[in-house]
This record gives sequence, structure tokens and C-alpha cells, in this order.
Amino acid sequence: MYDDVTSTKVMEAGGTHRALIIKQLPIVGVAATTGGAILSWANPENVPIIIDRVEIDVTTKSTGAANISVGTAANGTTSSANLIDTYAIGGTEKVVTNMDDKGANGKSVQKMGLTQFLTITGSATTAGLVATVWVHYYTT
Repeated sequence: MYDDVTSTKVMEAGGTHRALIIKQLPIVGVAATTGGAILSWANPENVPIIIDRVEIDVTTKSTGAANISVGTAANGTTSSANLIDTYAIGGTEKVVTNMDDKGANGKSVQKMGLTQFLTITGSATTAGLVATVWVHYYTT
């Protein structure tokens, strides 16, 4: 694509492109605080994936003062915080992302191995929480 005024090339497409895949996953709060108790989602592809965005649309906040951690783990029962680290999910209804709300150890992009899981874990009861998670990823 060229700039109409200067005729300078501003963008060029070519090569092999990976398609962005977005998975929608409903979640509800739980009393358990074990790893992956809120969500335990296995890599659905037959190759590693690159997660470049996690959005959690909180339609009803949790009744307790729980924090959540979101990240990739070796199994579905291990807590991880490499995407969203310690977000106060009982605070308000809003869209939480690993871009704006990642915390101290969260990342904007995280590779997820073929046999890994995306887990969401609460630090205390997340009872009352109603939300939808969107996971944006590419295959490698």
C-alpha cells in the first residue's frame, strides 16, 4: 500500500501469515482456590500457540475480595500468573485484559506449549463471579 500524497510505500503484505483464532469461554466463580479451579483450558491445537491477548468481560463481580491469576501451566491444576498477575476480580464489572491489567509479572504475549493449559485461579472464593473469557492466539 502506498501513501496517496507522497507515493511512499507504507505497508507490504506477503509471505506466510498465521490466522488469529479467538476462543470464547464462559466462567463462573467458585469457592475453591486450587490451581485452575475457575478455568482449566487445554491447548486445542496440535502445535504450540502464542497467546497475544486475554480478555475477561466481568458481567457480575465476585462477592468476595478475591484476586485472580491467569497464565499458562504444565497442567490444568497448577496456578500461573504469567498473563495476568493478581487482579482484584471483586472490584468492579469491567473488561480485564493482560494488556491493561497484567500486574507485576503478567505479560502481553505468552507462548503456550502443545500440552500446556491456560489456568485461572482465585486467591479466595470467587463466588458470584460471572464472566466470559476471550483468548486470542496464533498457531506456531
